[in-house]
Amino acid sequence: MRYLKFVFLALCIGFCCSDSDKEYKDRLIEVAKRCYERELTSGTGGDISVRIPGTDRFIIKATQNCFYDLDDNKLTIVNLEGKIIDGPEPSHETPIHADIYKMRPEVGAIMHMHSPYATAWGCIGKTIPPVTQQSVNLLKNTGIVSYAPVGSEKLLESIVSYYKNPEITVVMMENHGTFVVAPDLYELLYRGEVVENTARIAYFAKNMGEVKSFEFRSIE
Repeated sequence: MRYLKFVFLALCIGFCCSDSDKEYKDRLIEVAKRCYERELTSGTGGDISVRIPGTDRFIIKATQNCFYDLDDNKLTIVNLEGKIIDGPEPSHETPIHADIYKMRPEVGAIMHMHSPYATAWGCIGKTIPPVTQQSVNLLKNTGIVSYAPVGSEKLLESIVSYYKNPEITVVMMENHGTFVVAPDLYELLYRGEVVENTARIAYFAKNMGEVKSFEFRSIE
């Protein structure tokens, strides 16, 4: 009987903390730190998550933790219904991540970032102008939602309604920050960087004079 209890306990631990879970936790910790170093968020603000492929679960930063110093104990495994599988209390915006993953099977990672220039555009109620060739495809369908309290049903519904459109990867929030989705964590980091860099370039360009419009072209 004691042996059977041990086997049952081992199976439970293996379910909650599989090799796959550990692999994606490590990736999330790495990318989150790089996001923080690039000033895509600050303090304990923002959220980042990754879908565990082949499952109905994802890993998300636990509430009130900084991107820079995440570890296994500051991450939570949640299913697509928002139920905690393992870990501490997750972000207040976990339901937003869950709904996006349910709607968009191609999305493998999600970040809510508080980068200064992108957030500044949201504070004046404007989307980031796609002023560079690099940013055109990423920002051409950007959405923006009115301010709503963190964790509120209104915020969830506003953001999720935009992500019903499969072409949208960036949604801005007035006075709050920006949501970005991507197929994986590394592409998420790169997209976050392009969003913030474009927001900064657009700010400088607008203050230097009239921004020259251009037509995006690719080599056939």
